[in-house]
Amino acid sequence: MQTEIGSVDFYQNVSAYPVKAPIISIDDCSGTVFCEGDYSLVVFDTDKVTMFDKYSADGFCDPFTQTWNVDKDGSGSLTTYKTLRGLCVDYSPPKTTPKPEVNCMSCPTYIEDFFNPDYSKKSDISFRIVYIHEDLSELPPENGCRRMKVECSSTDTCESIEIIAYSYSTPLTGIELETTMNSASSIIKCGDDGQYYFNNSVKNITNVECVFKRC
Repeated sequence: MQTEIGSVDFYQNVSAYPVKAPIISIDDCSGTVFCEGDYSLVVFDTDKVTMFDKYSADGFCDPFTQTWNVDKDGSGSLTTYKTLRGLCVDYSPPKTTPKPEVNCMSCPTYIEDFFNPDYSKKSDISFRIVYIHEDLSELPPENGCRRMKVECSSTDTCESIEIIAYSYSTPLTGIELETTMNSASSIIKCGDDGQYYFNNSVKNITNVECVFKRC
């Protein structure tokens, strides 16, 4: 049936929507064509197209003219159809999954979401036991946007400690603001796109890497 309907010009108006065959019930010379659920009934004749929407097409056949007489609007007035080729069309809007709200307070605050263990490096640490620490702590918002303090520290002195910003697996640049012999810290801010920024110049920070050299 759909192959035949596809030859009708009006078919292009419904082909972009989900379609399926209607339910047809025939008893002797009377018949009903209808759709279920959210589908609307569209009936194609050789010379016209009728949209029944949520209503059924109810009628009876005329054996002498080989046509169908159908009440198309419930008024009792009958319309003659040479053929009853029906199609159920779902005109309802596509169902979409709402996206999580993204704003300048939606950046992650949990350390496991920010410090990737694969990125943490301890370069040239001596054989004595040295403990390192990585911390992400929330600061009071600025202009209604989240701010986080990033800290990398060691129990021993180091030649240098760097905080390298990453956008996923791509290294960006060092973002440390304050450094000592055993610590480095920085402040990052959450943007309207839900990504962290540093000094409005380093964008889309998703991870950081603490690099400890010669501790």
